[in-house]
Amino acid sequence: MERKLTNNLGLKLISIFLAFFIWLAVVNISNPEIQGSKEVPLEILNERVLEASGKTYELLGDKDTVTVAYKVRTLDAGSVTASDFRAYIDLAEMYEPTGAVPVKIEVKNNRVDSATPKPGVVRVDTEDIQRKRFPLTVYLDGETEGGYQEGRASISPSYIYVTGPISIVGQINKVGIVIGIEGANADLSGSAPVKCFDSNDNEITQLDERVKLSRTEIDFTLPILKVKSLTLNFETEGVVADGYRYTGIESSKNSVSVMGLKSDLAGVNAINIPSSELNMDGATADKEVTIDISKYLPEGLELAEDDSQIQVVIKVEPLENRTFNLSTSQIRQVGASSQYSYQFDRDSIKVVIRGLKEDLDQLSEETLKAELDVSDMEAGVHQGEVLFELGAAYELVSCESPQMIVHDRNSGSSSGDEGRSESGDHAGSSQKETEGNETE
Repeated sequence: MERKLTNNLGLKLISIFLAFFIWLAVVNISNPEIQGSKEVPLEILNERVLEASGKTYELLGDKDTVTVAYKVRTLDAGSVTASDFRAYIDLAEMYEPTGAVPVKIEVKNNRVDSATPKPGVVRVDTEDIQRKRFPLTVYLDGETEGGYQEGRASISPSYIYVTGPISIVGQINKVGIVIGIEGANADLSGSAPVKCFDSNDNEITQLDERVKLSRTEIDFTLPILKVKSLTLNFETEGVVADGYRYTGIESSKNSVSVMGLKSDLAGVNAINIPSSELNMDGATADKEVTIDISKYLPEGLELAEDDSQIQVVIKVEPLENRTFNLSTSQIRQVGASSQYSYQFDRDSIKVVIRGLKEDLDQLSEETLKAELDVSDMEAGVHQGEVLFELGAAYELVSCESPQMIVHDRNSGSSSGDEGRSESGDHAGSSQKETEGNETE
């Protein structure tokens, strides 16, 4: 088989070349037409026809080219390019019920015949144009240097207009700028590009080209202020109802962070809340008050926190009466003389003390500091007045007044006998003689 292929190889090659040249001669002489196609950009005419009626458009299929099919002589096929054709649609010719617009072709190369577009009709989707005003929102990116905090940004202008298809504009929730504050310890200023955000505050990075912004950059200044913590001082006024006692203040915050210039912060260590905010006249229970701290900030300072309100509770508790049986042996005798001996007419007395339950629980007969002044008492029977060192937490409501029987040690029969006879058996066996071992 291989031998048959190689027999007369020279003649066979000559035959092939002759056949090619004969075909080439035929083609050059006849120059037949052939089919060709080019992808041509689609031009849009009379866009302002829709804009004038408050509408915008979009080509369905999201394709901005058409295929142009044509006929051309074989010898001219290599010279045909896409620029030899102009494909366009005229929006003034749009059939509104379906949005169909015919595609038209202009041929710039006279060697080309029968140019037709594919597709021959383009559908256009129209939509109302919306022009909406958006206030500008400032977003901060990063954290300031420790001990500093950003103030309120100043921007110019404070709003812009967004124009575009109503469905696209409706997806925009906020418009604003982003200012980087990472490590900032001094005021910032400059300009930043306008960005659009959705309802989740996510930036819309791929914005439809039909959306137009009235401004693309916004000028800003952002003060970076020193931060300081200030103590809150509370003052009260008024008197609670009888039988109750004011026990103090409870606040949701005892200090707040403020910011301002170093010179403004230098001499300020506290914020005073005036007594007019905390009036407790006639209170019989805790009283809760909401206070706006911003009203009492020193000039030049502002809160470093978002919430300026605090909750303050004026604590008011009821008073209780408690009865104690105080042994007379626990009553200290003040001013006793060695010339006399002293004797109470009873073993104990009842003492009623008023105070808060918690405070009364800390009080007992043993801790009551009671005393009776006997310095002016001579032999006989005297009505005594017991005094107490109770402190501000307690109030003496009532106390039985014991009688003190005084004996003269130097007389065999004390003049106090008369007093004892007057007191009768009331003293009884409960009477105990106490030595005057305490002198002033």
